[in-house]
Amino acid sequence: MTRFRTFVGALLYHSSGKTFALIQQLTFVAVLATPVLMLLIFEPETSSVLGAALGLGVLFAATLAVVLAPRSGVPRVLEWLVPVAGIVACGICRYATYPEGAVISTLSLVPSLWLVVGFRQRGAAVAVLMVVLSISIPSFFVIEETMNFSTVSRFLVFPVALALMSFAVIGILQTLEAKTIHARQSLLSERRSLAQFERTDRLLRGVLENLNVGVLVMDADGNDVMTNRAQREIHSLASPETNPDRTEAGHLVFYTDGSSIPAASRPAARANRGEEFDNLEFLVGAPGPTQRVISVTARAVWAEQGDRDASFLIFRDVTEQHNLLRAQQEVIAAVSHEMRTPLTSIVGFTDFTEDAMLDLEDSPARVAALDQLSVIRRNAEKLSKLVEDLLLEQQAAVGRLTLDLEPVSVTRLVTDCVEGLQPLAAQREISLSLSIDHCAEVVADSLRVSQVLDNLVGNALKYTHTGGRVTVSVGPAGDGGDGVVVQVADDGPGMTQKEASQVFTPFYRARSARQSATAGAGLGLALSQSIVEAHGGTISVRASPGEGARFSFTLSNHITDRPQRTRA
Repeated sequence: MTRFRTFVGALLYHSSGKTFALIQQLTFVAVLATPVLMLLIFEPETSSVLGAALGLGVLFAATLAVVLAPRSGVPRVLEWLVPVAGIVACGICRYATYPEGAVISTLSLVPSLWLVVGFRQRGAAVAVLMVVLSISIPSFFVIEETMNFSTVSRFLVFPVALALMSFAVIGILQTLEAKTIHARQSLLSERRSLAQFERTDRLLRGVLENLNVGVLVMDADGNDVMTNRAQREIHSLASPETNPDRTEAGHLVFYTDGSSIPAASRPAARANRGEEFDNLEFLVGAPGPTQRVISVTARAVWAEQGDRDASFLIFRDVTEQHNLLRAQQEVIAAVSHEMRTPLTSIVGFTDFTEDAMLDLEDSPARVAALDQLSVIRRNAEKLSKLVEDLLLEQQAAVGRLTLDLEPVSVTRLVTDCVEGLQPLAAQREISLSLSIDHCAEVVADSLRVSQVLDNLVGNALKYTHTGGRVTVSVGPAGDGGDGVVVQVADDGPGMTQKEASQVFTPFYRARSARQSATAGAGLGLALSQSIVEAHGGTISVRASPGEGARFSFTLSNHITDRPQRTRA
């Protein structure tokens, strides 16, 4: 069928080229000669042999001209003369076989169509003119009929129909040519766009392949779509060829404390569930010198409909930074530990000296000495508190924070904290209120949770202006009440989003805190985060400049084997 269409297309649309012209002409000769010869054989009394011979002779002469044309193509003049000769041959053969051969005139449409296709408006004009001269006008003189309006109309209807058909064909051809030009331009534009896309894709893949961070892109079903060289190197550590279990469950992936990460809690699995996180650290590879510390960040890509379209993870090898930070933490822990003994001695001897001074007679020297001892005690206690916080933070950072877990009432802990800080609130003329909407017990270390409460409520009182308000509330965590959430809200100076994102970093203090007269080392919130996460909970902050801040943390009310770690 395709070959037939190609053949017909060649007949209709190729008016140049010897091969196509010869095919057209021979086909037309067969179509015209067949009915003429049949009429000469079966209707000899109404047919003129001489006229038929003349008509077919004109047709054969035109065919011979095409046969003798150069191989390079039919000359331009023959492109005109051959169709004209075909129209003339149709007219002569019509009259030679009239009346039975009257319909032969319709075959002149074929060469007329060649002229229209090849030369458009000029070809249509010549075709109509030759039909009029070869068929219509001779009809007035050769055919013996009464001349009237009906007869004249019948003779003229064919050239009029040919003219209308020619205009229609020209319109179709122009439309096809316009569409062809547009299609070619579109195809050219698409090819250029495709070439540009391929070039951009090569550049991006080249950049991606040479990045010193690992990149993993997954589709919505969790299938790997794209990885780069650095990621493949990390994966080879997680699943070496010597590993007996090459499945996901057998990958050598560990928390920073050395315990294995369950498959459902690994970064790729979490990202495939739509989670987003930053700088999550874990160990990759078998324990030993080749094991690396990897920091991963995950982000989701959302489609316009709101569905997750893909997820990508960025892996960074932070082994050197981790080891350096660990060394710094160990130095701080060692120094802090060494400072506790002399600080304890200072506080102890200060107490002893104060007791001894109280036994002396009252005098200006005794009063001055007691004031000086009071300053020594106060500063030694501050330094001791700082050392304890440093030690606790370092224990949490290296996963050594131990908890004494037992069922405790969060309501009681919060109530005790608020009551203990009411004098400080009254001194600063700040309204401190408590709202309780949940009285569930949780499995926790009551001393550590109290430390978190003291840090959060104490900070709110420190940074809230005189006449301000601090509100502490306790309520169920989540829609199902699975756990408890504690919120501490104030109307103090607040902080920017950038400051809020760093407020749980050790030794970080927001700009408003640094500019205030309130002293602090920036360890309280970092330590609070470590304690809450060691309990398996979460802590967060929402704040805006000039609109205060709201800290909240959650604890589970189920007795479970929660992991005793704060960094993973």
